[in-house]
Amino acid sequence: LGSSRMAGLAADLVAADVAALTHGHELGYIPAAMLSHMVRLLSHSAEISPEAAVQDSMDAVRRLFPRAVHLPAFLEKIQLALHLAKTSKTDLDAIHALGEGWCGDEALAIAVYCAVKYQDDFDKALLAAVNHGGDSDSTGAITGNLLGTYLGLSHIPEKYLDHLELLDVIAEIAEDLYDDCQINEYTCSEDPRDVAWEEKYVKITYGGKAPNGGAGSSV
Repeated sequence: LGSSRMAGLAADLVAADVAALTHGHELGYIPAAMLSHMVRLLSHSAEISPEAAVQDSMDAVRRLFPRAVHLPAFLEKIQLALHLAKTSKTDLDAIHALGEGWCGDEALAIAVYCAVKYQDDFDKALLAAVNHGGDSDSTGAITGNLLGTYLGLSHIPEKYLDHLELLDVIAEIAEDLYDDCQINEYTCSEDPRDVAWEEKYVKITYGGKAPNGGAGSSV
């Protein structure tokens, strides 16, 4: 594997580790790694489609979790989502065939179905993702992650943005992440750009008074 591919897989593992803090089952953290992989591909390649990103992410989790007991069943569900996206089934019937979204594997499969079927229409994808009887807020959020990344901010209907709290902050953080913000002990002293990131996201002083009556603290 090339160095960029290895770095990508390492990032996927970080996503899995973070998910495992609260969702220690394989079907909690493996879908998190897969979602991370897809978002990274869709955000950094103008050529890749949602379906191609799904296929690539399936290969990635096979490499990362070759001994996972639940991996075959999980990948089978993702394959089913891809298949259903190309059929004439109603969205509700297709989603019910994938589950209710209360577990990570079902939630990601439903989002994959919606994002692949409506890859050029954010509104239709999101409407399909939230109009079912399961964990619709989660499936809607994951679908938004995928298609928002694929289509970009300019293709998200204004009705979703007009009253979105902290939109400017979210956009700024997204741009920083996209521009390769790197904060680690090995590069901060060498790369001036990384020092800037460290100052922005680590060494930040919060205003107001501390509980003991002193000034705000630097974290």
